[in-house]
Amino acid sequence: MPDQHSRTALDVRTDDGELTIGTASHPDWFGPATIDIGADVTFSIDVADETTVLLRLQATSQVSARSDGGFADVRAGLRFDPSRRTAGDFPAGLRAFGHQYTEFGLPTQASETLDRWFLLPFRPNVVLPLWLCDPEGPSVLLAPVDSFHEQVITVPTPESEDRRLVWGWHGDLDDVPSGFTSTLAVLSGDSPRELLERWSSMLEIAPRHPVDHDALGRRVSYWTDNGAAYWYRTESPRSVTETLRDAVAAAESAAVPIGSLQLDSWFYPHETTRPFDTDEWVVPPSGLIDWAPRADILPDGMAPIRDAVDGRPLITHCRHLSKQSPLVDQFACWVDEEYAHPTGADYYEEFLDRASSWGVETFEHDWLVECFLGVRGLRAAPGRARAWQEGIDRAAADRSMTLQWCMATPADFFQTASLGQVTSIRTSGDHGYLVGPGFLWAWFCYTNALARVLGLAPFKDVFSSGDEHGEIEALLSALSTGPVGLGDAIGTTDPAVVLPTCRADGTIIRPDVPIAAVDACFRRHAVAQPVPLVAECHTDHDAGRWTQVFCANTFRGDEPISGTVDLGPAWPNTDVVALDLRTGEVTRPSDGWDVALDPAAWTHHLLAPIVDGIAVFGDTSKHAPVGKARLSSIERGDGLTLHVLGDGEQVTIEGWADHVVTATVDGQAVDVRSADDRWSLTVTGGTVITIR
Repeated sequence: MPDQHSRTALDVRTDDGELTIGTASHPDWFGPATIDIGADVTFSIDVADETTVLLRLQATSQVSARSDGGFADVRAGLRFDPSRRTAGDFPAGLRAFGHQYTEFGLPTQASETLDRWFLLPFRPNVVLPLWLCDPEGPSVLLAPVDSFHEQVITVPTPESEDRRLVWGWHGDLDDVPSGFTSTLAVLSGDSPRELLERWSSMLEIAPRHPVDHDALGRRVSYWTDNGAAYWYRTESPRSVTETLRDAVAAAESAAVPIGSLQLDSWFYPHETTRPFDTDEWVVPPSGLIDWAPRADILPDGMAPIRDAVDGRPLITHCRHLSKQSPLVDQFACWVDEEYAHPTGADYYEEFLDRASSWGVETFEHDWLVECFLGVRGLRAAPGRARAWQEGIDRAAADRSMTLQWCMATPADFFQTASLGQVTSIRTSGDHGYLVGPGFLWAWFCYTNALARVLGLAPFKDVFSSGDEHGEIEALLSALSTGPVGLGDAIGTTDPAVVLPTCRADGTIIRPDVPIAAVDACFRRHAVAQPVPLVAECHTDHDAGRWTQVFCANTFRGDEPISGTVDLGPAWPNTDVVALDLRTGEVTRPSDGWDVALDPAAWTHHLLAPIVDGIAVFGDTSKHAPVGKARLSSIERGDGLTLHVLGDGEQVTIEGWADHVVTATVDGQAVDVRSADDRWSLTVTGGTVITIR
């Protein structure tokens, strides 16, 4: 076993009906756990290796796990009691981190007592995956590897008398068949993010389309979601169709090409249908009545909208079902309180057939959290939630349609492992709704780490280019690798904000992997504590790895902060030149650097590898300067050879060198602009540059 495993080796043991999870350095991180499973359930421990242990629950006959306490009240599982630890049993200053069972997987944290979690009170007190992090050393991760919608980790609420952490089957399971098994991975290591990567490698992840498989991922899109200019609103005196026609045309006239159009929940009727053009700013939670164009605003159906935007592909929104809908009589459904949910895939097959006839390329399923938590029949037996989502996935594949998940719980994130048509997923709350921008930036970067290991493109949500924070919203959208969704009012698009995300034809220029919070942020939560939010992404070329670093003050205290940009294991393994992409300053860091940031202030750096005394910064007018949609390759040979994309565009490529460089373009010598240790040259897209 490698030396680095010696202090992170797990020690999971049982004694007198209790289980403890420790490491070589500390014997009990969570507190002793009572094994509370009943007569018809077995518990087992499988030691996969020194730093990986699997905990399993299995029903030996048909049983009910239903609890009077509901979903978060575990009947069969392990009950950890942190109050029974003593000093030295666990690392001093221990921090807990995880994602609450909410829409978009709210990142949350607790101190070493493990009982002071920040929780949204209208969602279950369930947190998974869940890390415990030694601020100066190892971390331990708990994460499910199967039965994603059936197992939970509950944490104490502020008013709860029971202060224990509990893992097991959720309390809404009526029928658990004999042989049903759920498995929780316990992983230890020095890096919280590396633990997440190891966890994902244990899953059987279905082949997934690349993010640019559909128009939504390939090019800038126009959105009518919550936070957009035309969410339940028109531009008077225009109709809905005229508004969307002119909004897309106005963006195009500002030199911002639009590749697709998203139609949100406003286009179909709900049990409580929100009217248009009202100043009221709420998200009606009521279920849909029919997934068809509203007669009051789209009397001629979808065809006029598609025609108005010159046949661009559509992205269409769908939400949970109202029990008042006539669809409940047409399709077999579970009914509970105000909602219903189909028991089979035929319901979605009908919807996707309609979508195909409308010119839809991506089907966005929103309110996933409300579907699952809103209808108990979907939760009452193992496998129902998986069957629901895999049914949509098969139907979409049959119709060559992709899927976007929205308002997903952590379990929905996990289940995408079996869903090959899901290309993108929302990873933070709605733009401009409920919480401030800094909170959302942190939410996005934290949850992106989960999406990233699952091969999903995170969607930052719609933004307006004229907004106070339009530049950072555009930056994070581009660095997500995912959709870049514009929601500007007619005539307000600022090309200086949008065009850094894409080429002149609207093709998104992205890094290879989504930007995600680094290890240090899991050890100290960048909203709850006055520390910088630091996130990274990278692009790999033949000549090396280019790393981009985003840093922001997202602290809820609304005050200046200072700290260190510490990338941990994400720091490049070669010498680099750091370019501040906002100021143009160049430095030669050997590891991190110090920052001081006012509220909502942020920085953005590119770490470029030095190859034979040369560093390429790429097209610094773009947020991802060396993204493969701009530089398809950077190859090392006789100098550095760059293949520049963007037919007809004038592209300036910049870099650094410790000597005077020469260059050829398509084999012909050209002049290089030089100043001190900086160089640049301007070429036409479609050419090949060699720098020596």
